[in-house]
Amino acid sequence: MSSRLLKHKVRFLSVFFVMILIVSGSFAQEDTSRVLASGVTVSGSLDADNVAQVYTFDGLSGQAVNLSAVTSGNATLSLLLTDSTGVALAQEVGDAEGTSLSEVLLPRDDTYYVTVLPARGLAAAGNQFQLTLETSSETPSTFTEPGELLTATGVQVALEWSSTANLDLEVRDPVGGSLRFATPSVESGGTFGVNVNSVCNTLTAESPTEAASWIAGVVPTGSYEILVYYQPLEDCPTNDPVDFSVNVTVDGTAVPAIQGALQPNQVYLASVVVNTDGTVSGGLSGIRVDPPTIINLDLDNPAPITRDTPITSFITSQRPHQVYAFNGQANEVVSVLMEANSGNLDTLLMIVDPNGNVVSINDDTAQGVTNSSIANLSLILAGEYKVVATRYGQAIGGTQGGYTLTLTGAVSAGGDQTATLPVLPDLPIGSVQVSLQWSTAADLRLLIRDPQGDTVYIDRPQIPGGAQLAASNNVNCTNTSASPVSYIFWPVGRLPNAGPYEVEVQYRNSCNDNRPVTFALNVIANGQSILSRTQQVFEGERYITSYTIDTNGQLTVGEGGIFGTLSRSDAAAFDYSAQIETAQVLTSDQSVNGSIRLNKKFDLYVFDGEAGQVATIGMQGRNGTLDTVLFLLDSAGTQIGQNEDASADTTDSLISDFTLPEDGRYIIIATHFGGLYGVTAGDYTLSLRLN
Repeated sequence: MSSRLLKHKVRFLSVFFVMILIVSGSFAQEDTSRVLASGVTVSGSLDADNVAQVYTFDGLSGQAVNLSAVTSGNATLSLLLTDSTGVALAQEVGDAEGTSLSEVLLPRDDTYYVTVLPARGLAAAGNQFQLTLETSSETPSTFTEPGELLTATGVQVALEWSSTANLDLEVRDPVGGSLRFATPSVESGGTFGVNVNSVCNTLTAESPTEAASWIAGVVPTGSYEILVYYQPLEDCPTNDPVDFSVNVTVDGTAVPAIQGALQPNQVYLASVVVNTDGTVSGGLSGIRVDPPTIINLDLDNPAPITRDTPITSFITSQRPHQVYAFNGQANEVVSVLMEANSGNLDTLLMIVDPNGNVVSINDDTAQGVTNSSIANLSLILAGEYKVVATRYGQAIGGTQGGYTLTLTGAVSAGGDQTATLPVLPDLPIGSVQVSLQWSTAADLRLLIRDPQGDTVYIDRPQIPGGAQLAASNNVNCTNTSASPVSYIFWPVGRLPNAGPYEVEVQYRNSCNDNRPVTFALNVIANGQSILSRTQQVFEGERYITSYTIDTNGQLTVGEGGIFGTLSRSDAAAFDYSAQIETAQVLTSDQSVNGSIRLNKKFDLYVFDGEAGQVATIGMQGRNGTLDTVLFLLDSAGTQIGQNEDASADTTDSLISDFTLPEDGRYIIIATHFGGLYGVTAGDYTLSLRLN
């Protein structure tokens, strides 16, 4: 049997048993015979006078433990594992073969309690059992506080490259100092040299070098994180890739050179660890992934976290992340704070919803503050949420240290729960609920078009079909939220009309936060998750997907993808090559009729043109909900023209007075908004004129 946090058959203990645990716990602390050791089996019994038996063991943060209880008869037992404060970490009801808790991750260094009790009612006399504890064979790594090393020549870090690109060096020392051009000295004794290629009139490609150094004498021991930034200049931009090397010398001994390559706006991370005996070891290195990701992270067997109960632990290069879990309710508001308390740890937080989507990320609580805070996150789904506590750069980062992690409810902007709370979205429960969540200050918009062709969005918050916009954060970059959400719903008791629904996500404005955005899109119908997608978008991009409601009220989900930008639709997703040979050939002043359906997303036409000719192509919808889109491609398949709306008051399309660049056969794709992912349908008339 396996044990998963908060997903066990036993959901609660009676008040009677809780009292037993409290009393028995005090006896267990005093009775050394009740102290469990890994690999050692102990015997016990339950009867009317001993309805529960409690044992203890000392565990370490991050340690995985297994517990098993086997009876000599047919009795069914329950196992409960709690920490020293009484918080349940795992519990399980067994069967006639026994009871077990498997791979439970301990959240902190603590004394833990194991309670054996009957699954149902009071135990009969002579109910014997054997209990075994197994801990992970490897003791979890611990964080070693920075120390000191007396050196004869100090520490030197030099960044070298060979172009006019503006690369910048930063070195974070083990005690939290950040040495770079903006902070040219730190308390640990480090100093920064010249900021090379920082202004246009001092550019050089002759072996530019930036250096950080600690002079002879005492230097901190521990992890030194090395960061290389490629920051292009507005007045004299350089956009070519740059190769670089970082040379590190510790007390006269050179460390193998760190070599890499960067594109503009990328960050390269590396680290070296200076040990107290003077030896030096290197860590992982590579280009920082932004936004952070949970790909390749082990999210199984999370440790529990409960409201208002701080957890203390640590992050090291051997253990760059830890995962915690809590049960959340739909419409609940939660906040998580991760504060570094030792070393040079630069914290990073992520929250993952029950479908495995990252719904919120935070690196720094404010400018210059490297603690992390996710404040006032509205939970859309009910279920198990996971909190990933990690560091800047994740696995390739170099900061290390202890931290305190706290889960709470709603907080004010300053984190003071006694202050006036911010205005939070009141997200009503609906028969169908569509939510969009992301983790930056960017202005993202959610739009839904119903089967009648009506669209609900910020400028039209309610439509005749029943849809209502209940929340839309960060619109026009005002009243920005740290945990923004956009939410559209159909009221309970009003079944949405049958037919296809088109969902659009627009990245309208970065709001001075130029990072790409990873959003979580969820559709819930009658309390069940129907669609759950995570997608990264860049400023100006549009994501399109859909779902369809049949006449029985059942929902099916369509495919989704990027359909170009706000200013330019993209035909790249169309696989039209097999249709070119059979495509209808048009001539000037010809009009044809066609149709777009859910199972026929586009029509293909071709025409022969000459360089300098002026082409005008029109596409007018005749019925249905069809929202037309036109693409013009040259003979090589390169998109050279497109149009969605001929004017602001129509959904017809027009490519007007386009001068053909060369002789050849041109391709017209007649389709609808969203391309392969759209769902509007109807008949159309297409016309071509060549002058």
